[in-house]
Amino acid sequence: MFNFSFMDSLFQWFDPNLLQIFGLQAWQFLFALVFLLVAACMWVFRPFLEWAMAKNWSTLLSYLGSLLLAVVFLQFIDRYAMVNQQSVLPDYFWSISLLAISSYGAGIVLFRSFRKVTQKLFKRNKRKVA
Repeated sequence: MFNFSFMDSLFQWFDPNLLQIFGLQAWQFLFALVFLLVAACMWVFRPFLEWAMAKNWSTLLSYLGSLLLAVVFLQFIDRYAMVNQQSVLPDYFWSISLLAISSYGAGIVLFRSFRKVTQKLFKRNKRKVA
């Protein structure tokens, strides 16, 4: 089995007294960590998928691959926290984690859509000028 002793130090980051110094709540910190986890997984997955298939599908598949990896990692955290039959994780762990994952996906869709619309508008304006 795996040794998850590094998780004990990670759980100490969610100490309310420590987070209060920075003006944060635990759910805000959890959201940021999971959001960055998905971003990092996508950054790692993308090069492997780009050589495997056409450029049009690489963003979708890299997001789905990083989503799968992030959910598996969050499951490891959840299982480690439930070793003693009582979880040390807060009640909102999964809801905030899934909100961060879906927010990252929505952000990608909005960014790509905005970029395509602006490219089409600039292309249309160039034709009218010429």
